[in-house]
Amino acid sequence: MANILCIAGAGSGKTQKIITESIMEVERGGKVLVVTYTTSNQQELRRRFLAAYGKHSSQFVVKGLFSFYLEDMVRPFQQAVFEQRIDGIFFNERNPHLKTGSTYMLPGRKEQLADKSYNPSHYLTQCKTKAHTGFLAKLATRIAKATKNTAAVRLSDIYSRVYFDEVQDLVGWDYEMLKVLNKAMKSPITCVGDFRQTVYETTFGHKTPQTATEKIAAFKSMGFKEEALTLNWRSVQAICTIADDVHMGAYEKTESAVDNVPSEFTHHLGTFIVKQSDVTDYIDAYDPMVLRWNVTSGAKILPAQARCYNFGSSKGLGFDRVLILPVDKQMHFVLDGLTPFPANAEMAQNKMYVAITRARYSLGFIIPDQKAEGLRFPVWTKPVA
Repeated sequence: MANILCIAGAGSGKTQKIITESIMEVERGGKVLVVTYTTSNQQELRRRFLAAYGKHSSQFVVKGLFSFYLEDMVRPFQQAVFEQRIDGIFFNERNPHLKTGSTYMLPGRKEQLADKSYNPSHYLTQCKTKAHTGFLAKLATRIAKATKNTAAVRLSDIYSRVYFDEVQDLVGWDYEMLKVLNKAMKSPITCVGDFRQTVYETTFGHKTPQTATEKIAAFKSMGFKEEALTLNWRSVQAICTIADDVHMGAYEKTESAVDNVPSEFTHHLGTFIVKQSDVTDYIDAYDPMVLRWNVTSGAKILPAQARCYNFGSSKGLGFDRVLILPVDKQMHFVLDGLTPFPANAEMAQNKMYVAITRARYSLGFIIPDQKAEGLRFPVWTKPVA
């Protein structure tokens, strides 16, 4: 069975695909491993499996990406590199080898020592018992080379099928590990993700692949068979069409599978411009989920009663009504929809896609009053009492 890269658009049922296929494998007597990045997605996978299968099963295993690296790829064979047991991981929000607020490398942190052995201070905390998450994939790759991919072979002996979810957030050394698994594992691997939703990074440095184009090319070079899930079970077609415009022409078009809209939402469907001066009235009228760049965004615009999520934190969620507060790099998309996002604004582009695709029935964009007229979306006006 060929290894598969499944490009799953927002709301396309990627979790349902993983759960359905996993249950079939478990019922055949197999054992499934699902590796994903975010804690929320790990919880959702376990919840969905329990709901569909009716009971827990030791044959369905969900692990976080860093736990997978440590437990399956590093610790069983770590003595090929480091003798002292690595007990856990240390989550890095920034590169631990750089002086805070600068690009200056701290002394003694190079990967190799003078005798060409690997430097514990490069991969581990100073106590040498915890691995830096930002370098776990790199460490796993080094161990794989030193042990002739023994960990990957062991993985095939344990699991009959392996899924990697949210692969859009993998970068650099993560792909070196995928190459190891692709080369050495007999069990089929399915990688699932949507490169339009890349809003995290799992490793440090500038090692390729970094961009969506580079990542897809890396999978093709490994011989993964590409599939696409293009039906959207969350959003009405008007919202799907706007979401497709964010990455104009780069992916297959999305078709809405929403056939019936509840009657309480039919009076306000589609996409709208909301003037800054009308934001409070709009929120009072529809109680949308407000999506913004960070917790400080819109401090002078949003009323106290607004329900809010940051763009990145909203990934994987769905809301009946969404109100988006664009940042400057996203504003041109709302105003004309014709100007492409520049290469240095890929994160802003992806976060706009994530925000739009959270909405089921209505979508609003907050725009300064002086820019709100003559745009491609209708301007919302407060209904006359």
